Parts: sequence; C-alpha cells; structure tokens
Amino acid sequence: MALTSYFTMMEVFSQYLPSYNPIIGGLTGSPRPPLHPPWEVFGSDKLTFVLLGYDEVDKWAHRSDTLMIGAVDFYAATVKVVALPRDTLVHIPRRGFQKVNSAYAYGGENLVRQTMENFFGVPVDYVISVNYDGFREVVDALGGVDIYVERAMHYDDRRGNTHIHIEQGWNHFDGAEALNYARFRHDAKGDIGRIERQQNLMMELFQQRIKPGNIHNFKPAIDAFLKNITITVNEDSPRRVPEIGFEELMSLAGFLSIIDKDDIAFYQIPTDDLYWNGLSCLVPLYNRTSEMLEEVFRNDAPIAWEMEDPGVAVISEETDVPVIDMTEDIQ
Repeated sequence: MALTSYFTMMEVFSQYLPSYNPIIGGLTGSPRPPLHPPWEVFGSDKLTFVLLGYDEVDKWAHRSDTLMIGAVDFYAATVKVVALPRDTLVHIPRRGFQKVNSAYAYGGENLVRQTMENFFGVPVDYVISVNYDGFREVVDALGGVDIYVERAMHYDDRRGNTHIHIEQGWNHFDGAEALNYARFRHDAKGDIGRIERQQNLMMELFQQRIKPGNIHNFKPAIDAFLKNITITVNEDSPRRVPEIGFEELMSLAGFLSIIDKDDIAFYQIPTDDLYWNGLSCLVPLYNRTSEMLEEVFRNDAPIAWEMEDPGVAVISEETDVPVIDMTEDIQ
C-alpha cells in the first residue's frame, strides 16, 4: 500500500466531512481536525480483535453464533481473520472444557476474550460484539451487498420466527437478507458452511462497499456501527486506545478502503468430529492449526496445546486425529 494514496484518502475524508463533530455526534459549524493515519490513532503498527456475533433468541442465555480472531497490521497493510467453529471444545476459564460458544453466556465479552486468548495464545486488544440488529443496520448503511449464492437456501423455524428463502445465483442483499445468508447452516456443511458464507460476505463488503468511491456511505455506516455495536477494550493491553469513536473508525475505514483484495485473508481452524462425555463437538487438528497460526501471527503466538498442560486435546502426530486422554480430569 502506498502511503501517498493513504494520505490522499485522508484529505478526501476531511473535505467530505468538514463539519462533523464526533464528540456530540452531530453537525456543527466548526471544521473537524484532519484525520490521522491509524498507526498514529491506535498508537501501534498492529492491533488484534475478536469479532463476536451473538443470537438473541433467549435474552437470558445469549450464545455466540460467530467467533473470529483478527490481526490488522498497518505496516504490512494486511488483515487476517481466523474463524473458530462455535462447537469447538475449548477450556473456558473457571468453567472447564465446553463448547466455545458457551463463553459469552457465562461471562460476556471479557470471558470470550480470555477464552480466545488462552486458545490462540494471542493478546486481544478489542472485542467487537455484533447483534442481529447491529449487523442489519450497518449493511443497510453501506448500501447492501451483491453475493453469488451457489445453492438455493430454504429454511423455516416458526418457533424462532426464522424464515430463510434465497435463490441460487446473484442476489443483492439488504441488511435483513444478508443476515439470513450469514445465519443459514442447514445444509451438508452445517456450521463450517456458515463460516465460509460469513467470510465470503465480509470479503464482498470490503470489495464492494469499503472503497474510496463509496465514501458517501462511510459516515452513516460508522454512525450505525457506533449506535448498535459494542467495542470492549482490553484494559490490560498496552496497545489500545481507551475508547473507540468516530475518528478511530474513520481512520480504520480509510486504511481498509485502499487495501488490495490479496491483502485480506480469511482462515478457519481445521477440526474433526468428537463425541465426548455425552457432548457432540469439534476438536482442532494440531498440525494444520499450528501451521495456520504461524502464518497468521508470524510465529509469535504459541497455541494452547504447546503449553505445559495440554488439557483435553491430545493430538496424534502420525494420523493428525484428535484423541481424548480419559485419565485426565476435564470436568
């Protein structure tokens, strides 16, 4: 990424939004200060985040539908995002070994962050929590998204008031339709297929909407983001700002708008099925996961299984098939 292109984009932002005051959230007669590049705004050349998407079917027991950990490197101009399937068996602090999607119900964003940090061995700066309403409003503010659907998707759940009917071929999705596409998992791939669709949707939003030519959508999208989506700051992280507001997100949007498609990469933790202790779940495949995380986090993040207490997942190096050591107390 050429720095001259970035600063040109910042000049455009400043001209387009000459009177926006992020503190009071409205228009004023005073010009806003020029936007700064993200490595200055965030005080670091990189940041890490957890993207948490949760359902609201039961208001007393939210569980995470989507869990991804991302690394943004401003110096290398890259974004890398790794998805962890929601049925993956992990160690949740103070709760023992359970499916990872239980962490949010037990302890909200902070417990999700701790669980993800322990699993990946990576410090997390921010947790971005997205509910259904927030997702819909942000996609609508960006003007929707065009997606090619490989197979027709049909599902009805009257109890949950969920009705998904999407035809094969090119579709233009508004926020509600994009949410249905991202939630659907009633095919042969189940949750793995849903992760693939979610990552495809994120890539298309980057490609189609977060681009210099769509600058007119940035302000309403960021307003919708700040209104509907929660960003939890890790107070223990040395590379974080105490609060994410309009200027931080606008600077980040400027960075994302000029990244090439090849500089954005999505991954998914490889897993195998396991029936353990009456629980149908997934366990990671050590060899392939280790190689993947080395690529994403540049060898500076030892994964959980390399620590002294490997816990539940004992991986066969010869077959790459997970084996449970039943002599361990993993309740």
